[in-house]
Amino acid sequence: MKKIAKVLVVAGIAASLASFAAGQIFTLTQVPNSSPNTPTAINNLGQVVVDSSTVTGNSVSLWNRLGGAESLDLTGANNVGAALNGANDVVGASDPNGSGKIQAFLWQPGGNTTYLGTLGGVLSAASGVNAARDVVGMSHTAASLQHAFFWTSASGMQDLTPNLTSAGGATAMAINTAGEVVGYYYPNGASNVVGFSWTQAGGLQSFGAPGTLVFAVNDGGTIVGQQLTARGYRHAFSYTQAGGMVDLGTLGGDMSTALAINNKGWIVGTSLTGDESGVLHGFLWTPSGGMQDLTALSRLSAGKQPYSLSVNDYGDIALTTKDLLTVLLPNMTVTPVSSPNPSTVGQAITITTTLTSIAGPPPDGETLQCAGGGVTVVSTLKSGVAKCTISGLKAGTHKINVSYGGDAYYHSSQSSFTQVVN
Repeated sequence: MKKIAKVLVVAGIAASLASFAAGQIFTLTQVPNSSPNTPTAINNLGQVVVDSSTVTGNSVSLWNRLGGAESLDLTGANNVGAALNGANDVVGASDPNGSGKIQAFLWQPGGNTTYLGTLGGVLSAASGVNAARDVVGMSHTAASLQHAFFWTSASGMQDLTPNLTSAGGATAMAINTAGEVVGYYYPNGASNVVGFSWTQAGGLQSFGAPGTLVFAVNDGGTIVGQQLTARGYRHAFSYTQAGGMVDLGTLGGDMSTALAINNKGWIVGTSLTGDESGVLHGFLWTPSGGMQDLTALSRLSAGKQPYSLSVNDYGDIALTTKDLLTVLLPNMTVTPVSSPNPSTVGQAITITTTLTSIAGPPPDGETLQCAGGGVTVVSTLKSGVAKCTISGLKAGTHKINVSYGGDAYYHSSQSSFTQVVN
């Protein structure tokens, strides 16, 4: 399904499974039965779009670390998933009846699949969906031109670039909760692309110098992609109407691309480094830390070319390379402090434990377990802090274990300390 893959490319990040090590900010988990070099996306439920290839065709499934995989059971044998929303609605492209006519689809949990049709041609592919199940992507017209589309269940498929006659065409890449659509197109008579933003109220608005590619937008309206700089280099950018274009720089090389952004303003993408290998590295850009090499943050293998990458609001990153699809989960640091220590026989101790990661603490209401001296106490987390009170410890030295069980977003983690009882 190379034609669709080319349309839906949102290049990603190099990765291979690595074991946990001290100081490592992310831990890697490989997704079984996933195909290399395919699109992927991750939502705030921790669900990941998985594309798989077999001798009989290409299939799409949803996967999460706790629940495993769920097949979308799409008709036909040639299917690609590209994006999903917070309700696990998935969009992509499919050949539903084996005719060779590829159509954009919207799949909803429970197995309800809607094929969105085209703008009059023989091909369409979806690349974004929001919470309202509005879908965006590209479609061929009756004149075999590639146009950007916006689809709703009430109105069907709308052409966002009806006056476009350029052979390069247009592609809508993403849509946010407010219904803002972003993408890129070749203006009539132009030899290079520019970015666009579209809303029902404002219509199509172009931005960026020639050579601007747009890949994603968050709910705050920050747009990311790749721009052609004045010196002729291609750099990752972020853009807002108020602040304009911001060059995000590189990892030391002369090229980078921003591919996805979450609602915290985290941006992920790829960049060349200062070495001469010519191999892209994945990067994580944050408002506080700037651009950092994901190879260093997670012990990713630096020698494997990145392809597709996505990040959710919990800091989980899904990525594909020439190997399997991999999910990076932020490591949670567990820091317990007991008081008093030392204590005396019959005196209760209070263990105050702080949990944190590069993405912040776990959600409120999750639990922490403190165990030692034959006593186990469970407490509830709030703003990353939990308190356990342990009584009845005998005189001596006790090893107290403090453990966090993990969830869909973070692996389990633990720490221990020595409590002296006089």
